[in-house]
Amino acid sequence: MATKNIAITEDAYNLLARHKRLNESFSEVIRAHFTKKKHLLDFAGAWSDIPEKEWKDFENKVKSARTDMNASFAKRIKRLNL
Repeated sequence: MATKNIAITEDAYNLLARHKRLNESFSEVIRAHFTKKKHLLDFAGAWSDIPEKEWKDFENKVKSARTDMNASFAKRIKRLNL
């Protein structure tokens, strides 16, 4: 595949670099941004680089939020049945 060199300002480079994931090229970042159609498989492995402890903390927060929401919904439903 042919390549082209372009000049961009440092702030534009920093914006681009912020969207770049590990093992992803800048070309892939640009393609992803300008490609409108996404496939579900494009997201496969997107969170694979999250450390195990951080993932467990996230899971626990989600479970806690679900428990809180379920309790809140149960109270609302109970009030509706009065």
